Amino acid sequence: MQPDAPGLTTADSSEDERLGKMWSARCATLHRAWVQVRYHRRRQRFFDLLDKLTKSATVVLGASLMGQHLYSLLPWLATSITALGLLALVFGYGDRKQTHKELAEQAAGIVADIVAVPVADLDFKKTAHWDSAYARLVAKAPPPLKTLMLICEKEQSNADGHHTLPHFPKLRWYRRWLAQFF
Repeated sequence: MQPDAPGLTTADSSEDERLGKMWSARCATLHRAWVQVRYHRRRQRFFDLLDKLTKSATVVLGASLMGQHLYSLLPWLATSITALGLLALVFGYGDRKQTHKELAEQAAGIVADIVAVPVADLDFKKTAHWDSAYARLVAKAPPPLKTLMLICEKEQSNADGHHTLPHFPKLRWYRRWLAQFF
């Protein structure tokens, strides 16, 4: 074998290149899976909060119907209770919360599978398996909300140690507040 540099042969160089490609593929899939965990956990918390708020408001309004001093507001209270019940029924907060919980658990499972493999055991078959598991996860997921996905991706990049990323736009406060809706 011809040495490329002192102490480095062509075989060593190609092996390092191969390991580098596998490591890059592993890190990219790991990053994307962590972003999915963050995204679906946020959506799960959001729908859980909506579900609890809707139920609480319905109970409070229902209890207020029992007071005689609110008798004049009876039509408005009844309409409010009906509207809240309709929102919960139409949007299915509980079902959506459960869906995002399951998707977050699947994404966390992909993360666990990736992290469990030591560097010495890394090969293209494993990285391809992780990529296919990630693709199956994304195929099951509802369409993502772009702003919320950007927020989760930026958080994960910061967690990975990439604090200054110029390609992430600075989001205005109202976009962050409305990220769960649009």
